Amino acid sequence: MFVEIAYAAGPVLDPNRAYDIDDVIRVGVALVVLVSGFLSVLFIIWGGLMLILSGGKDEKVKPAINSIRYAVVGIIVVVLSLFVVPRFGDLLGLDISAYLSPRTIFSTIQDLSVRIFGGSSGDSLEVGSGGVRSVDQLPANFSDL
Repeated sequence: MFVEIAYAAGPVLDPNRAYDIDDVIRVGVALVVLVSGFLSVLFIIWGGLMLILSGGKDEKVKPAINSIRYAVVGIIVVVLSLFVVPRFGDLLGLDISAYLSPRTIFSTIQDLSVRIFGGSSGDSLEVGSGGVRSVDQLPANFSDL
C-alpha cells in the first residue's frame, strides 16, 4: 500500500533518461535539504512537546531546549551552506556555482516536492491590491457552489 502511494505522483527520476553528474549532485543536495528541513521541524515539535510535558523540572527542561536549539542551529547551517559552498567552490576554481547555486537548488527542491508530494507546479500566488492570494482560490461568495 505504501509503495502504491509513493508512486502515485510518478517516479522522482526518469529511468529512460541519462543524467549528468551535475544533475545527480543537484538532486542529491536538494534531497538532503528537504530531509534536513523535515527532520528539523520534527525535532522542534518534539522538543516543544517535551518542554510542555516537563512540568518545569530542570532535568526535563534542559533536554527539551537543547533539542529545539540543535534543530534550529542545524537548519541554519544547512541553509548557510547552500550560499557559502558555491562561492567557496568558485574561489577554488571548481565552477560549481553553475549547478549548485541557491536558485537552482531551491527550484530543484520545488520540483522534487511537487513530484514527491503531488500537486501542480502551476499553483502560484498573485500579489494584488487585496494582498497575496492563490490563483486557484475559491471565490469569497460560496452561494454558487
